[in-house]
Amino acid sequence: MLLQQFKNSPELIIYWFMIFAFSISVHESAHAYVAYRLGDSTAKDKGRITIDPLKHLDLLGTIMMLISFIGWAKPVPINSSNFKNKKAGTILVSLAGPLSNFILGVFFAIPLAYVSLKYYPLDYSPLSPVVIIYNFAFYGFIMNIALAVFNFLPLPPLDGSKIFTAVLPSKYYFKISQYHNTAFIILILLSYTGWLDKIITPVIDGVQSAIFAVIVPIIKLIV
Repeated sequence: MLLQQFKNSPELIIYWFMIFAFSISVHESAHAYVAYRLGDSTAKDKGRITIDPLKHLDLLGTIMMLISFIGWAKPVPINSSNFKNKKAGTILVSLAGPLSNFILGVFFAIPLAYVSLKYYPLDYSPLSPVVIIYNFAFYGFIMNIALAVFNFLPLPPLDGSKIFTAVLPSKYYFKISQYHNTAFIILILLSYTGWLDKIITPVIDGVQSAIFAVIVPIIKLIV
């Protein structure tokens, strides 16, 4: 669906890139900030508590996002031995990224719901302020909810795998760690065969619907 939209309106890829750069920067800086608050300044010392995309974007990951809509950023360096509680700290830092995307998704859903209720169907013009707001809100909403759900998958190098392994007893943690590279290959194969979409799309749709079920009635009181 996104590919067809970009073919019909090439300027939409600009929104896609800008939202990706902003969202992934918030995601990574959230990891860095929570790690710093828990006692690990490794990421802070490297200037990663910032929403400056240049500090976070990975060249190949950004190119892949523009080509295949599956991308990544530079991983935030974390030294979990600096946490008072290594497992709890790892879980909290790992949760920070996807939760930041979920919160962003909710914020983007507010103007998206407002414009949809008040102005839809849009009289499409690329330079229309209403259309610009709608496009930013639309792509911000779908991308951030997708990032939140995607990163909760328990496959390396995603945040979900760090949360999953952190709650396991040490003997299982080390056994699973041996298959880190294999799990990453599985993730790539799932992505490019389309199976990943089949797995997470229903979850993404469910989360998006739940957010709108809460926000739309509130917006209707204003419109």
